Amino acid sequence: MVLLAVYLALSMQPGLTDGLGSSRDMLFGKGFIYVKFLVFAALIFLVVRFSDAIIFDLALASRKIDVPVLLRQIIAFSLYLFFISVVFSILFERNILGFLTAGTVVAAVIGLALQDTLGNLFSGVALHVEHAFDIGDVVRSGDNVGVVESMNWRATRLRTFNNNIIVVPNSLISRERIEIHQKHGLNARVIRIGLPYHVPPARIIPILQQVASNVVDVSHDIPCLSRVGDFGDSAVIYEIKYWTRNFQRRDMIDAEIRRAVWYALRRNDIEIPFPIRTLQRWKETASESGSTNEEIRSRLWEVEILAPLSSDERDALAGQAKLHTYARGETILRRGEVGDSMFVIHEGEVSVRMPVDGVAREVARLGSGNVFGEMALLTGESRSADVVALTDVQTVEIVRESLQPIIRDNPDLAAAFSAQMMERQDLLAPDKAATADEQKTLMTRIRGYFGLVSRS
Repeated sequence: MVLLAVYLALSMQPGLTDGLGSSRDMLFGKGFIYVKFLVFAALIFLVVRFSDAIIFDLALASRKIDVPVLLRQIIAFSLYLFFISVVFSILFERNILGFLTAGTVVAAVIGLALQDTLGNLFSGVALHVEHAFDIGDVVRSGDNVGVVESMNWRATRLRTFNNNIIVVPNSLISRERIEIHQKHGLNARVIRIGLPYHVPPARIIPILQQVASNVVDVSHDIPCLSRVGDFGDSAVIYEIKYWTRNFQRRDMIDAEIRRAVWYALRRNDIEIPFPIRTLQRWKETASESGSTNEEIRSRLWEVEILAPLSSDERDALAGQAKLHTYARGETILRRGEVGDSMFVIHEGEVSVRMPVDGVAREVARLGSGNVFGEMALLTGESRSADVVALTDVQTVEIVRESLQPIIRDNPDLAAAFSAQMMERQDLLAPDKAATADEQKTLMTRIRGYFGLVSRS
């Protein structure tokens, strides 16, 4: 802008003429022509930048046409070169083509020196024209794997899963085989796990499929698949195949699935086998299970629903109770499933979720000492809500088989349990008090479920 102002000021002075004895030549000599060249170069720069913004940032962007940055840079460079060549030819009265022809040898030398740079440039153009990948895609090129952060005329910038930056020349990418995992696209992943030969696949496969489907960022658009992948020396190799739209978290998803599988196998008394060359004797101890029988007995004494039971009856339940551990994010109970047990939370926190307007929403959070699933234990009815572990959760499960002999020996417990359930309902919903008929109906259901003879 300063050059333009100087040029206009000198041109508009009436005393400065363009004759042979021009005052401008006296003031600047032959250097004035270079000032004109710089002024026109500045004007060309402004015009090209302004045109680029109008065409690409306004006109094409309003029509949702995304033009690659590299293509815009090439167009701008071509326009700069063309207009500056024209101005050079006019001002210096020299044919730019002749100048370039005279420097053919120099141009050849420069071309050889810049062959890698030119190779990167044309490779970058080809990648943009083919639209091979976008920003945010996960790309594997040779030994380089990472998320595409940017791409220019020379190289592509990748961020690895270790949060490192790799700058890969475009010519190298164009020569390598490229594996692309599109951002927000469904990308598959396979995990291999070795499990014992003596457990049938019909038992293991549903466990693996359910565990994988409950992990965060595993897509439900395509169901998880579990299958027998191979037969190893000491284990059957099972494969878990899942799909995700967040492939950048693949390592974390794999780790979460393996973690949840460990807990699920432990709950189902399935061991991950040791190599057959090693003899391993293992017996669960109180410290390994995380809780002693005395701790379980103390926990059951805190459960209000079991208040009608005597001390000996509670001890009998504690002796047959099952201790389970669930990983964070696992679904412990599913709405609509048939059940015959109640769970007491020993450690951790769970979320109780029910459908509201077609969407599963949290209706309650339960912590240590709380119970869920009690209606299934006493009446056998289906689960009324989903229960999901918010943390690693340890539960004490009381099943119908352990409670049935106690109720048969003491039939009056049916009435006591129904009264406890009605009091619990009154506390949870004080605006809707339970009636005597409802309590009698519940008692009848409990007696019928446990096979007690109806009273007249």
